[in-house]
Amino acid sequence: MTWMRLASLMLTIGLLLAPGPYSDAASSPPPPTLQVLRFYFPVGVAGPLAQKMAALVDEFNTSQKQISVEAIYTGDYTQTFQKALTAHLGGNPPDLALITTADVWSLRDAKAIMPLDAFIAEAGGRAFLDQYYEGFLGDVRYAGKIWGLPFQKSTPVFYWNKSIFQEVGLDPEKPPQDWAELVACASKAAIMEGGSTKRWGVAIPTDQWLMSAFILQNGGKVNNDLGTQTFLDSREAIDALQFLADLANKHRVMPPKRLFGDSAQDFVTGQTAMMYNSPGSLTFVRNSAKFPFGVAPLPAGKKRVSPTGGGQLLLFDKVPTARKQAAWKFATWLTSKENSARWMAETGYIAVRKSATEVPVLAKYLVDVPQALILFEAVKYAQPEAPATHDGRQIAQLMTVALEQALAGKATPEAVLKDAQSKAVQILAQFKK
Repeated sequence: MTWMRLASLMLTIGLLLAPGPYSDAASSPPPPTLQVLRFYFPVGVAGPLAQKMAALVDEFNTSQKQISVEAIYTGDYTQTFQKALTAHLGGNPPDLALITTADVWSLRDAKAIMPLDAFIAEAGGRAFLDQYYEGFLGDVRYAGKIWGLPFQKSTPVFYWNKSIFQEVGLDPEKPPQDWAELVACASKAAIMEGGSTKRWGVAIPTDQWLMSAFILQNGGKVNNDLGTQTFLDSREAIDALQFLADLANKHRVMPPKRLFGDSAQDFVTGQTAMMYNSPGSLTFVRNSAKFPFGVAPLPAGKKRVSPTGGGQLLLFDKVPTARKQAAWKFATWLTSKENSARWMAETGYIAVRKSATEVPVLAKYLVDVPQALILFEAVKYAQPEAPATHDGRQIAQLMTVALEQALAGKATPEAVLKDAQSKAVQILAQFKK
């Protein structure tokens, strides 16, 4: 056999043994690595939300094979923030978490979370953001960057008992439109016996969120855009707190202290004629009230405005790039128009996507629960949740304590707010350097 025939034979054998373009080796690249994500989700607002979120997460996990999300239920919003920050400082942060506005600044300052602008640019930039309500985007826009996607959002709304309105001679289809009408309606609806109040005219939860609403309605501001200064002792803030204190102590139509759950319970049992509360209470009220009720935007002060509330999905920075990309995919899936619609229909929280009302499940819900339509009207008056400052959790606590003291009659609104402002100045001083 000549060397040329031998070479030809070896070449033929080599070609027969080599994998061809259609072989299994060429058509089967190694499977992608499964990205396992940890998602911190608060459940303090309502226990059943954990079950609803678990169903959503399971649905996402079974819809594809590249990402597996573990929903870790972490208590209320405060506990969720604390656990997320502790995990970050310990070098083992979650991949994403649902966090309130007051804590976004603190997580930014701790360099725990990442801006989402690069992801947003790839998703369409301004066209992508325009799918969300602008009032909700204000809670995640800081220093020219977007730090989260809105989800489970709300703005306080007004509930009234139409049966009580009719009983006391008020128009059951006309809620109070401003502060003066609120006092008038509450005074008519309240029942006083033997020097004590048997039925409250209005219940307003003792919370910084609603105190902020009254300050904003009175033309005031809680903080500056840089998050380095508060205006708690402004004339607008003092007068707003005085109005609240008068409802409790002068007019005696409002209980001096109630939480959101207390207020909702008082409302459905007929112990109060009206209440300020979250859209998250709508499902409870709908299932529990034995009377017709209405829902409306908050009565106006000098202007009609209310702060946003609820949470936003934040991505944590100290995780591998592949997991960041997976967390973004899950966050956009969770806030899609389909899931925004589903979340509102199941919980009462406001759908964050404008197009969510096109989804059949939400369209049906709005027919069945016409009171929920007003939530989209309320969003038109929404401003970012306050306080939006560095160390916002401490500032919020100062506001809540001041509110509690004024409603309890322990000190004047001016005195408690001057004290709160003095303490806020000390807290924020380090961030002005």
